[in-house]
Amino acid sequence: MLGVRFTFQQKVAGVVRTFERALHDEERLSRTIALLRETGEITPEHADRLTEMLATMTATTNYILRNLAVHLGIGASKAILPLPIGAFLRGSWVVGARVTETLRRRPHRATVHSLPVFLIACVPLAGYLAYIVALRRHDPDAAFLYANHLSVLRYDRPLEHVLESKPRVIAAVIRRAVGTAARPAAAPD
Repeated sequence: MLGVRFTFQQKVAGVVRTFERALHDEERLSRTIALLRETGEITPEHADRLTEMLATMTATTNYILRNLAVHLGIGASKAILPLPIGAFLRGSWVVGARVTETLRRRPHRATVHSLPVFLIACVPLAGYLAYIVALRRHDPDAAFLYANHLSVLRYDRPLEHVLESKPRVIAAVIRRAVGTAARPAAAPD
């Protein structure tokens, strides 16, 4: 039994590393920006600004992106885990990380694992993007870009196009968490 658990942990860790690499891949991020520009999701000026900020944005949001990758890794294991267990694991990750960072006396990291992040983490489907809330608080442009980047990686379409086919409640939660390109500097509610 221990060997099976260890293998499962190795698989999840491998998936998390894959997501981290995809989130940090500047070439792929540049293609996402180009697609958002082509589809009219962002203006050419906004695309230029995102492209200029890309290296800095990725470096300053690294900690949040790692946590986002963990949530995506939990989502990738959903074939093995039933839906409520995934929501429980995401919520547990947020609480555990908050406690750990608080005990390590790193309040700037502890605040990443906020109540809104926890609440969204517990929502089926939308919960995988819970750390977009933390990203939006840190850098609204980054939240918009990475949410769309994940959509492009998964569906080859911008997020707004994907949300059209999702249940309204889930789409509303995601839209509220991500923000819009029209208001890139908007702070979360």
